[in-house]
Amino acid sequence: MGRDRTYSDQQLLAAVAQSRSWRGVLRRLGLAGTSAASIGSVRSHADKLGADASHFVGQRLWAGDGFRAAVATSETWDEVATKLIVEEPPDTGVIRGHARRMSLDTAHLDSEIEDPAAGSVPMPDLANLSRAGPLLAATWYTLCGHNVSWPLEPSRYDLLVVDRQQGKPCKVQVKTTTVRAGGSWKVYLSTSGRRRQVYCPGEIDEFFVIDGDLTCYVIPIAAVGGLFAVHLGAYDLYRVESSIFGGRSDR
Repeated sequence: MGRDRTYSDQQLLAAVAQSRSWRGVLRRLGLAGTSAASIGSVRSHADKLGADASHFVGQRLWAGDGFRAAVATSETWDEVATKLIVEEPPDTGVIRGHARRMSLDTAHLDSEIEDPAAGSVPMPDLANLSRAGPLLAATWYTLCGHNVSWPLEPSRYDLLVVDRQQGKPCKVQVKTTTVRAGGSWKVYLSTSGRRRQVYCPGEIDEFFVIDGDLTCYVIPIAAVGGLFAVHLGAYDLYRVESSIFGGRSDR
């Protein structure tokens, strides 16, 4: 550093004595740079002055026996952090994560912390398929590269899908089923309620159907126009790739 050095020899010796790392020395000297070159320059001059740096510790020594002892003898995670022999103890979140990776007993520290892993894990239920249907359909069309929008209610279709290459809009009615009949999934393509009504060409362009296996079908209105319900076993031609949802992908 030569004539550009901004600290005295006495300041350097004091910084070494009061720090636990070379980066700490640089900070105490008010030096912004913490690169290997900056550290090397300061360290070289400190060696010439005979500065004692034997008390310096590595930034990861807290992960060894000292870390285990700090965890075992503390009552809070903040207390663990204060016991770590490093100049800048890591965030308590980092400490907790490292303790878990080391399989340490932290029950005495976690008594006031709710462990997300200890709660119940949500499980998908086909009872919710009718509610999830439009979302799954929108996801499928989006993954196919189309633009999807939701019409204002009330509307005879559930989704408005636009092919990004052709720019042609398509009105999609989404139907789901968890009913099996005659060895096949049966889906109603009509409106719900006591008096069912079929969909007509012009109102929609195609049905997106999801069965109880989460297998998906894209059926043009022209193929099922006027029908109240169909058995999907007869419409295998319209089955589409849906393994991403867990459905069958073979044709």
